[in-house]
Amino acid sequence: MSRIRLTAFTTVVALGLAMPAMAAEVKVTEKSNKFSPKNLTIAVGDTVTWVNQDGYTHNVHSKTKGHIFNIGLQEAGGSDSLKFDKAGTVKIRCSIHPKMRMTIKVQ
Repeated sequence: MSRIRLTAFTTVVALGLAMPAMAAEVKVTEKSNKFSPKNLTIAVGDTVTWVNQDGYTHNVHSKTKGHIFNIGLQEAGGSDSLKFDKAGTVKIRCSIHPKMRMTIKVQ
């Protein structure tokens, strides 16, 4: 009987270790015309949420090959999310405030 329990326990542990890690959601704030953090490393499948803490509109976008996106106008207090499905280094900007830049490394 104890041998059956041990086999069942070993099977459950092995299956648990084989399961993929859950994707994370990472928050990036936009405040004083800056992204924080400015540099970010995430895993493939993670989601980044940009939160506009300024009193005016931003526009988060990337023209990086293979990672092109534009979330459109983001009003003060608004937030938008994007899931990153491919590895690579993504350069992010605000088209309204050209000095607002960040880099996301997706591994």
